[in-house]
Amino acid sequence: MMQTLASAQPDILQKMIFGETPAPSEAAAWSDGLFLMITWFSIFCFVILMALMVFFVIKYRRRPGVPAQPSPHHNLHIEILWTVIPSASMLVMFVYGFWGYSYKIVSPDNALEMRIQGSKWSWIATYPNGSSSPETQPLSKMIVATDTSTSVTQGKEYPIFYVPENTDIRLRMMSTDVIHSFWIPEFRTKMDVVPNRYTGFGFRTPKLTANDTVIYHDAETKKNTTIAGRDMWVFCAEYCGDDHSRMAATLRIVSQEVYDQKMADWSVQLSPIDAGKKIWTQICKSCHETDGTRLVGPTWNSVKNSDGQFGFGYDAELADGSSVMRDANYYRESILDPNAKVVKGFAPAMSSYQGQLSDEDIDNIISYIQSLSDRNPNAGEDAGSSETESDTEAAGSDS
Repeated sequence: MMQTLASAQPDILQKMIFGETPAPSEAAAWSDGLFLMITWFSIFCFVILMALMVFFVIKYRRRPGVPAQPSPHHNLHIEILWTVIPSASMLVMFVYGFWGYSYKIVSPDNALEMRIQGSKWSWIATYPNGSSSPETQPLSKMIVATDTSTSVTQGKEYPIFYVPENTDIRLRMMSTDVIHSFWIPEFRTKMDVVPNRYTGFGFRTPKLTANDTVIYHDAETKKNTTIAGRDMWVFCAEYCGDDHSRMAATLRIVSQEVYDQKMADWSVQLSPIDAGKKIWTQICKSCHETDGTRLVGPTWNSVKNSDGQFGFGYDAELADGSSVMRDANYYRESILDPNAKVVKGFAPAMSSYQGQLSDEDIDNIISYIQSLSDRNPNAGEDAGSSETESDTEAAGSDS
């Protein structure tokens, strides 16, 4: 349905406004189509209003010997007309805009989740197995000419993030300093990345075609080879300081085989799920069980059968009678400020772990909590050891 708002081939106006062809995705087509719909509607209204204005100025202009006609005092039908039609038009724009926004914010359960960290002035992406891409490429090249020779100097290096083709991706993002904004122009999507709070959005990578190729530089052999893939720019869209304009990255879409090989090459000793389970064993287990047992604090088994969206579990009923969605921000707040939202039936007995657990530790704990869901967003990834997987199955089997 989204493709009906924008054709597969961008028109002249679309190229003039956006400057480049969007990625072949429903989200990009929806954004372009909605923007162009509003643009053409605005042009239509402008032309109609200006034409009527010129007509009325000429027809009812003041002329010598002709008395001015009295202005009408009230016309109910006209007032209803010019109120209902614009309001209905705004409602249509709101509904289509909300659908498009929801499509980008709410990702499928099986989406591959990547953690994005923004800091002055770089991006770091962490994959479900805990690895980060070590590959970079220069942002620019500068030619330096002297009296005797000419040389090419590499500019600032920026990272390359690998994602598989035709796959749903979900980003969980946080900043370590100031507000940034993760922007992928070809997907027509950006989202603020703020300190001490998780934000994110999702998209589906396009399927590669025969014309999609990128030059891959092998750091070991020092040779360039051409592989099937597609590169997309990533920028920061929120001014964040001196090097804001050079805070960039490349989102490289490759085949599933290439992506799997990269994950194997970049594998780490301890995955986020295993690291989170280790922290749970050392710190959290005495108060929070995963098998449904009630201890001092609520059991983490309550996320079983949840939808896994940003770690969502069922709503938690609080002591004040309200409820809250158990998402990643809820878990983070409960670790750093446990008395902010106390679950009904439990005393505010937990102490704050502010300064005791790093942001990475908290991320790992959340990854472990996510793994307890039967719809873990990274269930298809080799994100944990066999021991962790067996524990997850055991937790999921308890009623």
